[in-house]
Amino acid sequence: MSTELMYGAQFAKSFVTEYLKIDIPVRINKYRNGWGVDDLTLPNPAEYLTYEPLVLDNWPTIITVAISTRSFARSGYAYTEGMDPLYKVSYSMRTYVWVRTEGSKETTEMRDRLTTVVRSALLDYPCLKRNDAVREARIEETTMVEEFSDLTLLKGDRVLAGAYIGYELSIDEAITRANIADEVVEFGLSLGQNSLNSAIINFNNSGSVSIS
Repeated sequence: MSTELMYGAQFAKSFVTEYLKIDIPVRINKYRNGWGVDDLTLPNPAEYLTYEPLVLDNWPTIITVAISTRSFARSGYAYTEGMDPLYKVSYSMRTYVWVRTEGSKETTEMRDRLTTVVRSALLDYPCLKRNDAVREARIEETTMVEEFSDLTLLKGDRVLAGAYIGYELSIDEAITRANIADEVVEFGLSLGQNSLNSAIINFNNSGSVSIS
């Protein structure tokens, strides 16, 4: 992406989502081996979204959304012709984990395990940075929180469970300064001596001068 553009919330969501798409399939294998589980109890996410759909069709689903913009801090200037200002913009983010399977115990364990894998990916700063080297992006570790939903019984023995990881994502952004004018033009008023004398006389007689 151009380094002179402000990115906005849509980029913040896309940045995290594209990173997780690449990272999770590799990372999850390490956790399966470490925990001694298979791909049935810790499956690969089937879908990654940047919005909250009305209906979930694929399981598990990872959804990343931006909740608000927390702060703007001037961090310097870009090495461009216009010396465009750089900002560190902080976004309040949530990454949701939704799973569905049979059994309350199995669903709970799947949700908890997958949430941990996602947490691990979000905290892995070198991998996150490698996803897009154009702009500095970092998740503020001290802002990270996790919330877990109640279980929802669906048809049959299927159970739905969710969780979200909340965090602040800081991204360096720039704003391009438009040139106000190619050159500075000075505007002034020039009066000849006769006109100036006439203006002074008129001022003395009337107390004001009107120039059109």
